[in-house]
Amino acid sequence: MNHLLLSSVGRKRLWRLSLGVCGLSLTLGLWPVSAAEKDLLERFFSDVQTLRADFQQTVLDEELSPIRQSEGQFWLSRPGRFRWSYGVPLEQVVLADGARIWIYDVELEQVVVRLQESGLSGTPAALLAGGEGPDESYLVEGLGTQGGISWIALFPRDSGTPFSQIQLGFEGETLRLVQMLDQLDQVTRLRFDNVVVNENVPLEHFTLALPEGVDVVREDF
Repeated sequence: MNHLLLSSVGRKRLWRLSLGVCGLSLTLGLWPVSAAEKDLLERFFSDVQTLRADFQQTVLDEELSPIRQSEGQFWLSRPGRFRWSYGVPLEQVVLADGARIWIYDVELEQVVVRLQESGLSGTPAALLAGGEGPDESYLVEGLGTQGGISWIALFPRDSGTPFSQIQLGFEGETLRLVQMLDQLDQVTRLRFDNVVVNENVPLEHFTLALPEGVDVVREDF
């Protein structure tokens, strides 16, 4: 298998996995991204400066059995800032302030701090928070439309990234679904609801206010 791009066999297998997650028809396949899909992707990365949504996250194993589910709220401010606030089942905040990532586990009363550039490299979070399109770092291919959702697949050009494919699902021009396959064949699916774009999000929202007594573990040096 090519270490930069999935082989045709690998792509077919991955697409079958993703189809199973979404319940899409197995008749869909991969083809070069169309002008309409390319325009949709470019508008998402150029026109969306902020985004707020509720999310549901499901992790499935290689047999497509759910092994972990969670939900919460997501805020994005380009370039480089986001906040994932998980409320169920375990309260956690993952925050990027433009320079560092803060991973705060409320129950453990611990926060891990990492440099953002190295800690996010090759991840969907870095892709969504980036101010530019994915063409430089990903091979972009179309997946067609099913159930009112237009799908676009992104294959990392760097074989060292933690995910072998990222799929973006758009309803109209609104990002509704993100699906990721990691190197262990686990599928992570994110569904966004109540999506609001380009409203004012104060920068203070991307600052983590920690209660007294929280243990800070620094990995940013």
